[in-house]
Amino acid sequence: MNIFPANFSGRRRIGLIRQTEAAECGLAALAMIANWHGHEIDLNMLRQRFGVSARGMSLRQLMQTADAMQLLPRPLKLEMAGLHLLNLPAILHWDLNHFVVLERVERERAYIVDPAGTARWYEFDEVGRHFSGVALELRPSQDFRAVRSKRPLRFRDLWSGITGLRRALAQTIILSIVMQAWVLASPFYLRTAVDEALSSLDSNLLITLAVGFAALALIGAGASLLRKLVLLSSGAALSYGITSNLARRLFRLPIAWFEKRKVGDILTRFQSILPIQRFLIESAPIALIDGLLSVLTLVMMLLIAPQLAFVSLLGLLAYSAVRLGLLRAEKQREAEYVKALAREQGAVIETLRGIVTLRLSGREAMRHAYWQNRLTDALGARYLHERVKAWHETAKTLIPAIELVLVVFLAIRGSMAGALSLGTLFAYLAYRQQFVQAGQSLLDEGIKLRLLDLHLDQIADIAQTQEDRGFAEPLVQPAFEGRIELRNVHFSYGAHDPLVLAGIDLSIAPGDHIAITGPSGGGKSTLAKIILGLVDPVQGDVLIDGRPLSQYGRRAFRQHVAAVLQDDVLYAGSIADNVASFEEVDMEHLRACLSAASILDDIDAMPMRHHTLVGDMGSTLSGGQKQRILLARALYRRPDVLLLDEGTAHLDLDHEAAVNRAVSALGITRIVIAHRPETIAAADRVVRLVGGKIAEG
Repeated sequence: MNIFPANFSGRRRIGLIRQTEAAECGLAALAMIANWHGHEIDLNMLRQRFGVSARGMSLRQLMQTADAMQLLPRPLKLEMAGLHLLNLPAILHWDLNHFVVLERVERERAYIVDPAGTARWYEFDEVGRHFSGVALELRPSQDFRAVRSKRPLRFRDLWSGITGLRRALAQTIILSIVMQAWVLASPFYLRTAVDEALSSLDSNLLITLAVGFAALALIGAGASLLRKLVLLSSGAALSYGITSNLARRLFRLPIAWFEKRKVGDILTRFQSILPIQRFLIESAPIALIDGLLSVLTLVMMLLIAPQLAFVSLLGLLAYSAVRLGLLRAEKQREAEYVKALAREQGAVIETLRGIVTLRLSGREAMRHAYWQNRLTDALGARYLHERVKAWHETAKTLIPAIELVLVVFLAIRGSMAGALSLGTLFAYLAYRQQFVQAGQSLLDEGIKLRLLDLHLDQIADIAQTQEDRGFAEPLVQPAFEGRIELRNVHFSYGAHDPLVLAGIDLSIAPGDHIAITGPSGGGKSTLAKIILGLVDPVQGDVLIDGRPLSQYGRRAFRQHVAAVLQDDVLYAGSIADNVASFEEVDMEHLRACLSAASILDDIDAMPMRHHTLVGDMGSTLSGGQKQRILLARALYRRPDVLLLDEGTAHLDLDHEAAVNRAVSALGITRIVIAHRPETIAAADRVVRLVGGKIAEG
């Protein structure tokens, strides 16, 4: 990202850094000011250094982060009249739940750079409707150093491991050169036919020219067909490889990454691969060809008619000036459209997932109105984006038309004076048409490349986030005794958030049956995720058989562990598919697990038995049936440790008792998080979580 974008005033400008999640506006604003002072850092690097929780940042937390970056924070409470007294750029508290950057103040207006994706002037009365009266000045301390710690995502980072691309590129270039032979030779056919065959009425020469150039046209057409086939083949391989690489990284990201982002935002990031694929598969080869063609045709134009070539070149330069002049606005409008589209898609996904709740509360009309507002925003952003494109599309038509008028006028006048033959004029006009088309196409593809920065930023949030640490740890261990110990474990959702767990000490022996209880929202589910290695404590250790979990290996540990968590889901497919995790089904073991989960009789009563489809995320099943199938899925793994987070909350007492008897007979370690007295009473040991600490009860 360019920190000092071009502007005609010569004033240094704030480079917009867009937040990728709703809670990190403060982090993005801080990154913009750090960049302005010379500490070039992108949001991804800043996020990894100072992670922010999904709950957002307070002003105090923002000041602590700024101090860690060697910036001196100074919070101020002021009226609108005091904005011009601030040391700029500064951060403003906006709409009581957002942070923006104030870049400059002139007369009765302020230029606001919003991490949500906009940068524009606000009149003071409009600022007053948003500004909460709290500002934060940030000055470099004596220890501040101007450094470059950006790590931009590059195209080659996306196609690692894909083979055959160089060969396909070489084939494309060779076939393109063959095609250019026809493109460059065809104007000579016009020139020779008009100036020599027509003037001398030589039919034999005309026939010879026609046959020769027809053969050349066939060769060019064949080369064009082969090139398209090569591009289709290599494009499919490239598209598959890039998408597969990105999806692999997405599926391996830490659980905390997903918890901070909405599904709609994640989908928008992942779908940003589509314009990049189109550019690499379609636009990039065309740009290479058009670049070569524009240079060659310009050379031929200069050889035929230098003065006319100068006019055509000026026309292309004029169009280039318009395109580059509109680039900043087009980039901003496209960013706004992408963000608005993400919000609209997120609203649809949330609505579909909560349709039952809407029906019960009778709030369909209100939700529809909410979605309509998001749709209006998206369509409005698209209109503004298309309006910018309309200007350069008009220039794309108008400038060459004016240039053609001048060329024809000068050419005909030169022909009248005997300086230019009719055949040469025809040849020049043919070259000129090819030059204008190729030159404009090359410029347009170059602009597309610049606009891809937005999508690369979106993808960088996936591609440059570190994978879950478990993938770099041992996959298997020679033995598993089953001793689990937590020592002085602390956890908070963000670097500056209050502790949810504060000094947890817990020892679980093989075969233990422990119930963990306590007030709702007290961190029991978080404790379960720490035991499972899904999230890491900010302090303390989790030991498996006396070894730190990172040394034992999270995936090695999980081979012996199964769990039923509150947010577990079933996937589209049959009951057997879900229990066996879509692997080959061991029918005898499947039925044993279904019986242990007290669901076998229900399934045998279904017309398709274990082949019954579960619907979308288990929509065809009752809550109790779904929970028992989830339990059967956990038991199917033959675990040594079973963790249930309210795993039997939807069961009646008889089914729960049957499940407890069956699981108890397995002799495995059980960790149960529950509120029901019957579930807690069945445990051998009860651990109560109070105030972030545990007490045996």
